[in-house]
Amino acid sequence: MTRRSRGIANNEPPRTVSVPKAVATFLLAGLVVLTVVAFVLALVLHATATAEAIRQALMVTNMEVTAVVGPALVDEALTPGPAQATLDRVVRQRVIGHQIVRVKIWDATGRIVYSDDASLIGTRFPLEGQERSVLDNGGASADVSDLSGAENQDEKQWGQLLEVYQVVRTPAGQRLLFETYQPYQVITDASERLWLSSLPVLLGGLSLLYFVQAPLAYRMARRLKRSQDEREGLLLATLAASDRERATIAADLHDGVVQGLTGASYSLSAAAVRSGDSKESMAQVMTDTAKDLRRWMRELRSLVVTITPPALHEHGLRRALTDLGATLELRGLRIDFDVTAADGLDETTETLVYRAAQEAVRNIVRHSDASAVTLSVTRVPAATTARCLQTLVLRVSDDGCGFDTDGSSARRRGSVGLELLDAIVTSHGGALTLESFVNQGTEVTVTVPLRLAAEQPRESSARERTYAMVSP
Repeated sequence: MTRRSRGIANNEPPRTVSVPKAVATFLLAGLVVLTVVAFVLALVLHATATAEAIRQALMVTNMEVTAVVGPALVDEALTPGPAQATLDRVVRQRVIGHQIVRVKIWDATGRIVYSDDASLIGTRFPLEGQERSVLDNGGASADVSDLSGAENQDEKQWGQLLEVYQVVRTPAGQRLLFETYQPYQVITDASERLWLSSLPVLLGGLSLLYFVQAPLAYRMARRLKRSQDEREGLLLATLAASDRERATIAADLHDGVVQGLTGASYSLSAAAVRSGDSKESMAQVMTDTAKDLRRWMRELRSLVVTITPPALHEHGLRRALTDLGATLELRGLRIDFDVTAADGLDETTETLVYRAAQEAVRNIVRHSDASAVTLSVTRVPAATTARCLQTLVLRVSDDGCGFDTDGSSARRRGSVGLELLDAIVTSHGGALTLESFVNQGTEVTVTVPLRLAAEQPRESSARERTYAMVSP
């Protein structure tokens, strides 16, 4: 078994566009994306603010070295004496404070030659990592203090600290490592100030970008809606042209060929009667010919009914479907009818359902080689009750040869007509399904939502007014 539904030839039309819903969906998706982007940018901004705060700490240390401690850091200050006392006074009065809580000066051997903590002066600790790199190569560096290290045991009282290293030279040219300890909370506070001062600009820019998208999204949705309306208008125009051609052909057949064949059959019947017994063979031929002509007249009348329904909207869908089924009975097919639910429909639904049944019957006659047909119209509760309470279901099935709906034969067996019909049915909120069982039969199912009586858009929809004008 093969089955295809909605878009029989992979030509599925889009559902009707709701401009408010499309705009709301776009804005909701944009809000999600904007939130993610804002979160990522906030993290990046926070990291940047932290880096800037550390850079400011390096600048503070450099200023202390060059402008404050530098003049007092003479070679004599590296040993106990008046010069070291002067250096200690400068450090305690002008360096130690809220931002810097400890100062150490190291020589190349790892000995602390000065510290505001006198107990550390003269002690040695190995210089490794960044400390050694800065002392050997110059420049400055900053890192979170390792309070578990032996040289940092006395700094635990301040909690997490930021160590800043910078090379300094004495007047005699001796290279020393000037180290300051700054509470990391100072860095955190500076980082948060920078971050909070920049965050409103970031969020304001993103919000402005978000709200600017709203009118653009509305314009795009309206343009998409207009494009879909134009597409449906073209489909309706195609159906209108088809209906006009069908009506013209039906009128020509009824007024021309059917009438001519009727007269010819009567003439042959009369000639057969006049020929008498002396011309028995000729009379038989003429009689048989008259019967054949009457049979073809019935075929033509069936074709006329198939091409255009007699007064569809005046007599109703039930009557039109009954007449359509009668054309199959005239061809010797057994038909099972159940169309009692086809009464009381609006003109648009009547037209859609009849066109679907008409196309299915035409394909049965042309291709199925069937002996029995089932045609039914039922009503079932709608899956959702937001806009309608019931769904109308049309089923036309036969016991013919069937075909492969996925193969190339599908186009030759009539699915092309169903493609156009499927597009129209879908544009009205319904669905068309084609099921085929190879060598067992074919079933066409059309589902159309039935709106509430108060919502029947008799004159409000330009699409339905157009369809009503061109429907047979």
